[in-house]
Amino acid sequence: MNKIVLLLLAALLFFSCKKEEDNNIIWEKSFGAGHAYFIEQTSDSGLICCGTLGASPYVIKYSSGMMPDAFYTSSSSGRFTSAWWCSDCIIAAGSSEGKMLVERMDTYGNPVWDTTISAGFAVERASLIHDGNGSFLAIGSAEAESFDNNESGIFFVRIDTSGNISEETVYNGSGFMSAGQTCADQAGNIYIPLTVISEGKKPKAILARFSSVLNKIWETELYNNPDYSASCQAVVSDGSGTLFVTGDMEASNASGVLKNSFLASVSTGGEILWKRYPENSNSGAALLYRQGEPLIMLNRNCFIIRKANTEDGADAGIIRMFSQCDSYTTDAFGAAITEDESGNFVCAGSLGGNFYIAVKSSQ
Repeated sequence: MNKIVLLLLAALLFFSCKKEEDNNIIWEKSFGAGHAYFIEQTSDSGLICCGTLGASPYVIKYSSGMMPDAFYTSSSSGRFTSAWWCSDCIIAAGSSEGKMLVERMDTYGNPVWDTTISAGFAVERASLIHDGNGSFLAIGSAEAESFDNNESGIFFVRIDTSGNISEETVYNGSGFMSAGQTCADQAGNIYIPLTVISEGKKPKAILARFSSVLNKIWETELYNNPDYSASCQAVVSDGSGTLFVTGDMEASNASGVLKNSFLASVSTGGEILWKRYPENSNSGAALLYRQGEPLIMLNRNCFIIRKANTEDGADAGIIRMFSQCDSYTTDAFGAAITEDESGNFVCAGSLGGNFYIAVKSSQ
């Protein structure tokens, strides 16, 4: 009898402690084996999120208050890594069996059309840039972790909401290239965070600017120590001529070589304005820019959120998704961040190997 009482007390203590640790998580959902790669606020104040669930591309649309409007599981294998919502459609892009995958669903999650496009090299992720005229630029590449000296590049595809493809362009640089989450400015210039690996050299973190007709204008190396690796994962624009970039770089300490996150500001002319290194044993995964507010940086390990002054990158605060989380050993990995209609942060990624979304207070 005493043993049963002790077990019950231990269980109550565990759940009360867990609740106390995560008391600023407003809402969370774990879906099953998979990973969320993208989340963004929609024009109706809802949210759209996508990734892979059970080895298939998956997308879910929420209305205000985190009420699911629609969800869709593709019949293909692979993953969605970018999505867009309008009043009569959902467009999602990603990869399937080494090809770019683009699909359209209606707002109830019913499939309308799908297409796969071959680049001549393995495409493992894609970003969507909406041009405002019912068409998109899909930008595909391999993942940086897939480096094996094989051919790679950046694959540009212009496609509209009817599935018509008007352009396919491959950009091949020197060495292996992987693109992170991209952005565009009002003039149609495209900014791509790149991880570039030349034979016999360490990976480099590079930001590149392409014109609206896909000519490369410049590229800027963000971490140039040839003895250490670096990668570039995401870029956002403030709409006024300043870009913010994040990723990771290696550095040595008493414990050996560690991968640490970086945050940088770059002008639209390619000049580095400032750089910061906010998190040890981590990687910058995503960025959120809000006019007049600190820049928001999501670190991959433990979903650690950093706030930074946009003028100089100075620390403006930190929010931890979980009070008990070790970046060295965690199974909590953040991939994307946005905000809901109330200004709370909404993060997506994986927790314990499962597709995971959480709403966290911004305070």
